[in-house]
Amino acid sequence: MMNKLCAKCKNVTFLSVIIAIVVALSIVITAIFGVNYAKTASNQNTLTVSVNRYFYDNRLADVQAECEKELNKLSIAYTYHGEMNGDECELVYVFSETTELAAAKASLQATFAEKTKDGGAWDGAFINVSTAKEQALVNIPAAQFVKAAVAVAVFAVLAFIYVALRYRLYMGVTASVAILTGAIFTAAVILLARIPFTSACLYAIVISAVLSAIFAIFTLNKIRADNSETSAEEKLENGVATREIAAITAFVGGALVLVGAIATWSVRWFAITALIGLLSASLIGLLFVPAVYLPLRKREDKAAANKSGYVGAESQKTQD
Repeated sequence: MMNKLCAKCKNVTFLSVIIAIVVALSIVITAIFGVNYAKTASNQNTLTVSVNRYFYDNRLADVQAECEKELNKLSIAYTYHGEMNGDECELVYVFSETTELAAAKASLQATFAEKTKDGGAWDGAFINVSTAKEQALVNIPAAQFVKAAVAVAVFAVLAFIYVALRYRLYMGVTASVAILTGAIFTAAVILLARIPFTSACLYAIVISAVLSAIFAIFTLNKIRADNSETSAEEKLENGVATREIAAITAFVGGALVLVGAIATWSVRWFAITALIGLLSASLIGLLFVPAVYLPLRKREDKAAANKSGYVGAESQKTQD
């Protein structure tokens, strides 16, 4: 039933228009508002509290409480911990590049100096406060975009060659179109949804291209293995790899949801973009691959029929 539903969604023009609309909207929104780069890729000011390991391991909550008394007056973008080698560990607070930290730094230095002095409440602890300005010259190097685009293009060419040689030429075209469409559609959805864009998004786009290739080859392999004397439409209905695609999507999607639920926000955003890539590849495999395959198969069959039924001019003259 599911195979027939997927195979009947075979209007390649209609599906192409939908994909083109999503891509066009993402281009317009990005042109107007720019790419929504993640906060970690923007210029920022940081306040770092360095603590010796023993006190960090045993009294970190107390240090955080003192920091937050002062820093909650400001707008904290995010916080992360740094367990470094040796005896020193760090607690880093990140702010926008316009946030002034001089007063907060001086206040915390005075607070910690009072608590860590001889006979103080935290006697024996070593705590230092420092600030820094971190300037991102570029959000993501242009070379990374180029590398990702080249990787997808090369993979599409290699998939075309492999499938065309092993199966048929039109099947190679179907596989390569699926790869390019999967990558482009994933990128468009990420940009359109305004998800914070990091280098991890580029990995998600490449992963979507790979999964699109896998799902396309599953379907093409099943169709090629069908030796029944049925029409192209019937072979397509029986050949869409719905079970395989659904199984992989469920397994990988569940793993990504689990990772996103227990991980930090940086990993969580990667899980979200990878999930978008997975779902995009699934839609490409279930709907767009059959839509692209069928007209190419019919064109191939028509060309083969015309070639086999062709009678040369010399033969015709002899028959007359």
